[in-house]
Amino acid sequence: MIKMLALAVWASAIAVLAGNAASKWQEAKASPQKAEAAEHAYEYRKSKVINVPVIADGALLGYVLVQFLYGLDSKAEKIAISPDAVLMDEAFRTLYGDPHLDFRHLEKYDMDGLTKKLAVALNARLGDGVVKDVLIQDFSYMPRNETPR
Repeated sequence: MIKMLALAVWASAIAVLAGNAASKWQEAKASPQKAEAAEHAYEYRKSKVINVPVIADGALLGYVLVQFLYGLDSKAEKIAISPDAVLMDEAFRTLYGDPHLDFRHLEKYDMDGLTKKLAVALNARLGDGVVKDVLIQDFSYMPRNETPR
């Protein structure tokens, strides 16, 4: 009877130790991937809505309303200037000054090119690799006669 009890305790101890060792081994195997993922963690933020006036032949036709979503490196808290302000500035300059942007035919506009251009411009001004990507949250046009007064 004592031999059977000792055998049961011994088998249980071996099973617990083997399970623990396997758990530690799996954890050690996954640690480099977790550290790498944590090293390049991005936080997504929404910009404020940007109102870009549409002017043709000296007359105000309406406004383009744009809101962006951008992936910011988690280490970007150390940046002196607000990434949101830089994004709004770059987006306004890009949209207002783009001669290829025809608001009567927005389906032909290169949205991928716009977001890539903004991401490159943000990284140039804030530091390389700070902004992962820029996404368009909202892009709409409001004619002048529909604007609230």
